[in-house]
Amino acid sequence: MNADTQSVAVAVVVMAKQPRPGESKTRLKPALSAEEAAEFYACMLRDRCEWLRRVEGVTPAIAFAGWRGEGSPPAITPTGFEVVPQPEGDIGVGLGAAAEHFLSRGLPVVLVDSDSPTLPLEHLRRAVALLRSGEAECVIGPAEDGGYCLLGLARPCPALFVDMPWSSDCVARLTLERAAAAGLETRTLHAHWDVDVPEDLERLERTLFSSEWPAHTAEWLRRRRLARMPRDSSARVPEAQRWCAPWQRLSSRAVYETPWLRLREDHVRLPTGGHTTYSVVDTGECVGVLPFTDDGRVLLVRQYRYITGRVSWEMPTGGKEPHETAERAARRELAEEAHVAAAQLERFCSYHTSKSVMDETAHLFLARELSPAEGQPDETEFIRVERVPFARALAMLDAGEITDGMTIIALLHAARVGWAVSE
Repeated sequence: MNADTQSVAVAVVVMAKQPRPGESKTRLKPALSAEEAAEFYACMLRDRCEWLRRVEGVTPAIAFAGWRGEGSPPAITPTGFEVVPQPEGDIGVGLGAAAEHFLSRGLPVVLVDSDSPTLPLEHLRRAVALLRSGEAECVIGPAEDGGYCLLGLARPCPALFVDMPWSSDCVARLTLERAAAAGLETRTLHAHWDVDVPEDLERLERTLFSSEWPAHTAEWLRRRRLARMPRDSSARVPEAQRWCAPWQRLSSRAVYETPWLRLREDHVRLPTGGHTTYSVVDTGECVGVLPFTDDGRVLLVRQYRYITGRVSWEMPTGGKEPHETAERAARRELAEEAHVAAAQLERFCSYHTSKSVMDETAHLFLARELSPAEGQPDETEFIRVERVPFARALAMLDAGEITDGMTIIALLHAARVGWAVSE
């Protein structure tokens, strides 16, 4: 994608309801009460908006059903989002109005739902790229139940929203037929699933430990699961289920805290009904970037590490600030430590750096098409940058010269997918 294509503005609209009891996710009864369904939906909506913020260069917007543009927008409206009113009518009226709101301004638009919390971000990035490049005038991300999770348009097509049997299993099929009849160049993404009925909620809970899980939704489900556990300490989870039963945090106290980490002590109840004290070091999130030069070398940094008492070979790594996306943090660290920017940045892995006492999630990236850039290094960092042939880096890993876990994972992933060019 060239620079001119990347500059094409695309609006992305989250189609939303206001999270009110009796108006949000009503089909989740009896698994959830009306109040619980509203709370659950509010979490999914917050996660969807944070998900959208991870895509750079788009115009974020939200369209609330029931808000006609009069008075203040709903309190849950995210900062920085344009709020689009929805006229009175069915789902199609709202979708059509949101699409026309931006298409009339000459902006391609992507409409996304707010109740498919595990929808891959790549779906949105792919839809935006197809509309920007002109390869497609219509992009659809079907749902497994016959509807769709995402719909992108580069030009108006009212027929997609009028007299459609909404909430039926033929919506996606009819949308594709009408797009073809209107002469729209259309692309279809892989089908995904949304959360409409209790069976979907159970499916969601079964994937609770996914590393890419949306944070607000995950925490709400975790608390719900804990609340359903027996409160009586004499009650025990059956032995066959203890391996996956969550431990219930009863209380927590901060022991030590700095701007970089927090040590806390939790009092927890075990699946056996017994209690224990658990110490947790909370460091938040971090990023690592393995940058490749055009000739297949990798840029590694060398610096003295106080903990190991030796000079370490590493890729650029660092902490993610609370207000940053992982991608933005990765680009910042790349400039600060390796003094380069990347035109191509691929996120390939998120994982827990410690499964026992440290609460830290690492997001790893591969970078290519490098150009010079300057960043402001930390005052405690004294770094030397080295250009290392990829084969040599793998040999250093085998020889034990590279011992940093994030760098080892990135090198092995790059070798697995064949990212390095032949030398």
